[in-house]
Amino acid sequence: MTSLVIPMESITQELKGTVGGKAYSLSQLHSRGFRIPKYFSITTDAYRKFLKESGLEGRISLEIARKDFGNMRWEEMWDTSLRLKNMFLSESIPEELENAIRSEVEKNYVQVPVVVRSSAPGEDSSKTSFAGIHESYVNVKGTDAILEHVKLVWASLWSDAAILYREELGLDLEDSSMAVIVQELVEGERSGIVFSRDPNNEEHLVIESVFGLNEGLVNGDIEPDRWILDRKSGSILGHEAPSGRERTVRTGETGTSIENFSADLRNESPLDEDDVKRIHEMAIASEEHFGHPQDMEWTIRNDELFLLQSRPITTLKDKEKSWYLSLRRTFDNLKKLRSRIEDVLIPEMIQDSRSMSEIDPASLNDADLAELIDLRRTIFRKWDATYTRDFIPFAHGMRLFGDVYNEKMKPSDPYEFMDLLSNSDLLSIQRNRQLNLLAEMVRNDDSIRKGIESGNVEGIFSELFEKFMEDFGKSSYVKDRKQMLDLILELSSHPKNERESTKDPQLLKENFFSRFDPKERSYASDLLEIGRASYKLRDDDNIHLGRIEGHYLASLKEGKRRLLKREIGPNISDDDVIEALRNKDYIPEIEGSLREQTHSEDTTVRQIQGQPASKGIVSGVARVIKEKDDLFSIRSGEILICDAIDPNMTFVIPLVSGIVERRGGMLIHGAIIAREYGIPCVTGIPDAIDIIDTGDEVTVDGYLGIVVIDRK
Repeated sequence: MTSLVIPMESITQELKGTVGGKAYSLSQLHSRGFRIPKYFSITTDAYRKFLKESGLEGRISLEIARKDFGNMRWEEMWDTSLRLKNMFLSESIPEELENAIRSEVEKNYVQVPVVVRSSAPGEDSSKTSFAGIHESYVNVKGTDAILEHVKLVWASLWSDAAILYREELGLDLEDSSMAVIVQELVEGERSGIVFSRDPNNEEHLVIESVFGLNEGLVNGDIEPDRWILDRKSGSILGHEAPSGRERTVRTGETGTSIENFSADLRNESPLDEDDVKRIHEMAIASEEHFGHPQDMEWTIRNDELFLLQSRPITTLKDKEKSWYLSLRRTFDNLKKLRSRIEDVLIPEMIQDSRSMSEIDPASLNDADLAELIDLRRTIFRKWDATYTRDFIPFAHGMRLFGDVYNEKMKPSDPYEFMDLLSNSDLLSIQRNRQLNLLAEMVRNDDSIRKGIESGNVEGIFSELFEKFMEDFGKSSYVKDRKQMLDLILELSSHPKNERESTKDPQLLKENFFSRFDPKERSYASDLLEIGRASYKLRDDDNIHLGRIEGHYLASLKEGKRRLLKREIGPNISDDDVIEALRNKDYIPEIEGSLREQTHSEDTTVRQIQGQPASKGIVSGVARVIKEKDDLFSIRSGEILICDAIDPNMTFVIPLVSGIVERRGGMLIHGAIIAREYGIPCVTGIPDAIDIIDTGDEVTVDGYLGIVVIDRK
């Protein structure tokens, strides 16, 4: 017989797989006298019942079969997770299960604020610790709200972070399940974590503590006090105070918020020596019971110590995946990051680009040119690293807004929130407007066309074109002025591509704000601004980085041009270019020409499944982009087939009628620019540029994520 809801006191060892590791561990500690806030478990049987009766089992299987997760980039994982989460939010909990949950709440938790948190089987075992992977929701009030947050915890089984971690551990995604803990909220005056064994020193135990709730400490928004103890004796070896105790996490009407801390307590430590001793004893006792070092969360209310959860200490070794998990940012963290990007980093990038533009590489002697190439390469590498460290994590602002929007609105389209973000004035759109203005001048004045064709550009058109090249011409994709002039001629031969908005952003905004209590409207407004800034910077930062890269490549190109006169190159490394310019006697080894990769065309491929990224259906002739120069071969109405789009190549988008891209996700640049122009787009097609050939007739279905090929 299946059990759907089990109170804390009824959990036995036989039910461990049904209630999950976290719920079982807490029941074990409760039975041994640890002070545990009361809770009940919603079992894995309940989760499976929900999936079966809602029809989600089959839909999840289809979604995760779209593409091997091992081959997905972070944008695609975010994308898949968002679709899956929206499926959970759109379905109702079966009546039998809802009644069982309501009955338990009404018996023991009426008007009691609770925490709704995950307890998946295998979670928090000695081999796997899902700390911070699945969602927890603090200060949930009322049965209806509890039911809604249970679905959100179930959905977090399919978060991008959870999928990634299960992939790393080799766990079967389709066999995954989720139990949920509904636990009384104990709002302590002081809270923290304790590692019964310091991961960096086996002889030490570490305690971290903040005033208020734990949430700010766990999320990294509030710096804690830290104590280092001798594990055996419990003696304090050191105490590190934070740089300031200015903020604390408190509960509100619902949820939590970060508040300024009262000035009179800022000089006080949250724990005294007796508190530290009690926490040390609790941690060692838990470790002795489970036979493994523990990572524990606790809180103190009215001087009574409560244990909130206890899990084994494990480590995540893969650096790339650790970086990926670090992309998840809190609202407060995103606000700080936005300020740093907009007020410091972007102005510095613009200044670096301007400084580069003041020096003409052709005017320098060989030795000075070598120094310039080296300097520009250093600057470019610095900004490329900054892009990874700061700009990519800020893209989470779009996702955070999308999560909140979907939780509040429950739209049938999980990407409806993008219509609220896509009115941002992207730099790539500004660039393309200038291109269209130049094309319109050619369209209306045949003498300008003839002048371009004869190589005699003059007048106001020449002035505007020079301004355009100054603003946007420095790009790794643009070799010379003639390429851009030819593109303008092609644009002028066809009507301007105008985007037709299908939804009223103002109405969407008003509907979104209406779902918030008046006291929360400012949060909703700030969240929307973060989402819009994230959306805009997702594109703009690449334009700025592309300018810096363009200056670097321009100096490198000049160096290679000079070396060709000495019969050196062009297939030599950047280091060789620099050394050969510095030293006239240096002869680098010439690298062999890279063999062109060939593929055996599979003529049986007629239809490919990807991910829908921009709505619409269109048919046209394929233009496959394998080299940068291929961009300038595009003709109006063709379907752009490429490995990956970045904003520095989107000047051709006004010409194309559809986009197919190997990289996947709604947050990648190709998808963003496609939505701005209302162009059908399918992403996440592995080997797209090998499967499809230039000249093939293709149909792009941006609703279903399907590409149909008619080979020519």
